[in-house]
Amino acid sequence: MTTSHRPQDRYKAVWFIFFVLGLGTLLPWNFFMTATMYFRSRLGPPQNNSLPEENRDLLANTSLPQLKPGFLDSIFNNVMTICAMLPLLVFTCLNSFLHQRIPQALRILGSLVAILLMFTVTAILVKVNLDPVSFFTVTMIKIVIINSFGALLQGSLFGLAGLLPTSYTVPIMSGQGLAGTFAAMAMICAIASGSKLEQSAFGYFITACVVIVLSIICYVVLPRLKFYQYYQQAKVETLGEQETKMDLIRRGILRRSCKFDTSALSHTSSWLVLLSSIYFWGETEAQKGEGTCPSSQKQGTQELEGTSVGGDNCAKSGEGGMSKSSTHERPSIIAILKQIWVLALSVCFVFTVTIGVFPSVTAEVQSTIAGTSDWNKYFIPVSCFFTFNVFDWAGRSLTTVYMWPKKESRWLLPSLVVARIVFVPLMMLCNVHPRKNLPVVFHHDAWFIIFMIFFAFSNGYLASLCMCFGPKKVKPFEAETAGTIMAFFLSLGLALGALLSFGLRAIV
Repeated sequence: MTTSHRPQDRYKAVWFIFFVLGLGTLLPWNFFMTATMYFRSRLGPPQNNSLPEENRDLLANTSLPQLKPGFLDSIFNNVMTICAMLPLLVFTCLNSFLHQRIPQALRILGSLVAILLMFTVTAILVKVNLDPVSFFTVTMIKIVIINSFGALLQGSLFGLAGLLPTSYTVPIMSGQGLAGTFAAMAMICAIASGSKLEQSAFGYFITACVVIVLSIICYVVLPRLKFYQYYQQAKVETLGEQETKMDLIRRGILRRSCKFDTSALSHTSSWLVLLSSIYFWGETEAQKGEGTCPSSQKQGTQELEGTSVGGDNCAKSGEGGMSKSSTHERPSIIAILKQIWVLALSVCFVFTVTIGVFPSVTAEVQSTIAGTSDWNKYFIPVSCFFTFNVFDWAGRSLTTVYMWPKKESRWLLPSLVVARIVFVPLMMLCNVHPRKNLPVVFHHDAWFIIFMIFFAFSNGYLASLCMCFGPKKVKPFEAETAGTIMAFFLSLGLALGALLSFGLRAIV
């Protein structure tokens, strides 16, 4: 396939599908976390209003093992964090190794269906009375399942986007950013309407189910689009070229150390050159083990790793004639990681810093100007969650039209990522309460909102750049593996940030 024959993404259909899939990746979990107050409200004394009065009296007089009031409520957030982060990290890691063995459709569709089932059960349980221990146990099991399949879904999507042009990682990041914005808006609307926790939570879960169904429909439509088919076929052709070279090596026609540009095999003229050289050499040269390359191949010889070489790179036969570098039929995770480790660590650091203070520290900031007004009720939902999600989405979306630093800039992007660490002390020195150690330096609400804007925007922009550039640092047939590796380091950053958050909150 040549560039001139590349189809256009008509109506930006593929771009929109990846946006919806990005939205479907995080919106359900964001709504789940938004309903935290609902979950905690169910961890009080058992509600048995559906029982007859005499049965309720009998139950009250029955001696049952009792937990301390508020115990499950007090550990809910910590246990939820562990049940969310551990499966996310483990299954993202597994996806990096197993994505070549498990079909893509099974990983993505299977994950979406499993998450849909969990949210359907969650919505049903809003109307079902359960004792606190049972409800707590069921909820934690659902969190583990949702995040396990969410990790497979996210890793698979970034791997899938890695096969397409750089700009097609952006809609996934942008969709994920919009998911947080929707969740924050839903929280604000619930507060403004004064609706009960159960009603709000039921609305969250039903909305999540609708978005997941929409994501399933979009993924089913995706393989039918010519633009997507083109890049899938390009991957197959690239893998075929690698297998052709390995077959020639096994037959002795081509030495491992004789490097040439496999992309040339896509053209008929190159096939004629290869066939003519096989004809003239015959089996005689192969039996002799001479490693010299045909002169027709010397003109376009390149190492498989991308560096140009001349005919001198073809080793003579004899002891140690084999080159140490060899081409594997399957992408090597270690080899790919060596090429993208800077970007992988960068995206990990971005989310470590972000989750380290958001929301564990930022959600504890109190307004100094609200007094007894309603702003006191809306301060955290608006200035913390809504502001963060809107500007995080803006940062992610900016990479659709502008990318700086460029992919070729080796250290500028990591430097900007490391510079974000300045937001940690800035947030800790805002009006966080309760506090034991640090003084309050930035009292006014405006300081906190300004810091939050730059904090959120830099998170979305820099993370999106890292995720876009990672798969483009490697060859096309390695891009899917590179995408899954980048997704693993993103999840690693979330997990490290969650652990760091306990220490940072204690310091304040």
